[in-house]
Amino acid sequence: MTRMTAEGFFGGADDRIPNLQSALRFVSKQEPTDAALTNWIIGNTTATSEENVRSNISFLESIDLLEATPDGYQTTNKGEAFWRQGEPQVMYEGLATAVDGFREICRAIPAGHRTIEDIQQQLRRAYPDYELPKGVVSRHLGWLESLDLVTKQDGVYSIPIEDGEFEVGETYSRWFIHDVLKGERYKGIATPSEHPLIFIFTGESGSDYGYEDEFLEDDTFLYTGEGTEGDMTMDDGNKAIRDHKENGDDIHLFEDTDMPWIVTYLGEYEYLSHRTETLVDENDDPRDAFRFRLAPVGGTEIESEEGTPRSLSDEELFQKAKQSSPSGSTTSTGSSSGSRSYPRSEFVREFALRMADGVCQGCEEDAPFVSKQGEPFLEVHHLTRRSDGGPDDPENVIALCPNCHRRVHEGRHGDEFNQRLKEKVKSRNEKYL
Repeated sequence: MTRMTAEGFFGGADDRIPNLQSALRFVSKQEPTDAALTNWIIGNTTATSEENVRSNISFLESIDLLEATPDGYQTTNKGEAFWRQGEPQVMYEGLATAVDGFREICRAIPAGHRTIEDIQQQLRRAYPDYELPKGVVSRHLGWLESLDLVTKQDGVYSIPIEDGEFEVGETYSRWFIHDVLKGERYKGIATPSEHPLIFIFTGESGSDYGYEDEFLEDDTFLYTGEGTEGDMTMDDGNKAIRDHKENGDDIHLFEDTDMPWIVTYLGEYEYLSHRTETLVDENDDPRDAFRFRLAPVGGTEIESEEGTPRSLSDEELFQKAKQSSPSGSTTSTGSSSGSRSYPRSEFVREFALRMADGVCQGCEEDAPFVSKQGEPFLEVHHLTRRSDGGPDDPENVIALCPNCHRRVHEGRHGDEFNQRLKEKVKSRNEKYL
């Protein structure tokens, strides 16, 4: 059962989010009764009326931030993410689901209806049975502004992502992305029909359906095509990825987080090639699956500098690696699409491999084989991933065997393993700093 009004919570536009985070923190830690929560809100916010407070509590239940139990209130997964991880956008799904009008506003603004009067008229057309005074419309817009989803300047509203522009490393509500730009909400490959965009989503949940995505050492990305059962076919989203250049579509890569419906933008990518491999489907049956090799727009070339890394002493190599580390190597290239390039330094790579001396720095076993060049085969791992803003710097690299490299990116405790590697690198580099 949806509603037409959204409670504003207490504190006005400036204090609404901090007050709500504090309230959710209190509920999470205390699991208070209705009376105790009401008293806390009155004592810690600008609220004065118990009736109004209870109306707001009911509103927070309807948008899935709180839930009532026989003994009191507790936070939902979204409520926990809101206050623990400082991510208020998790509530957008609840707003859009429980309160009529939010999706219509997200569609009206990009269509050119940018004043409150124009938006009000659009909502009245969508909901002719409601009077919809400006106060109701204003509360809707107030929430979208508080969540940093909509901006207003001189009475004119806009949506930062309405032209398909995203900031690398920033988090976004997937529900909001699709309400503004459309595209399939529940698929790994979304193709908005009204925009030259392709959205692809990766995350640990994909492994349940036989998807195996991974970042490679050269910063390219292997992305498993769509199709959860049986052999994959080159149509729909798979065909869209393969043919995106000739169709004039831009591919934007997002990664799931551990917060409900929140994804991190990793940048704009382009198709290089694809191959067919045997993977299992959601029923654990073997099938032919496409794996697309994608590169960040701008390239992944290694920048070569004058000199020979192997001719330098360890100390000289470290200093040269620091000097040659491409400054701003993971910043935007300046295009409106937010594309990225990842120039790399041969000195940085050589430093990581030399420090390992043929031994994996994760498992501390010898390299698993010798390369065609006669060298122990190890891969250079960036402790903070390039797409997350990590530099190509001797303080951010370590050499690993392929198994440990996959363990970092795909393992259940990969983050903890990566943290141990960071400590090892810190200790390794102390004598050079």
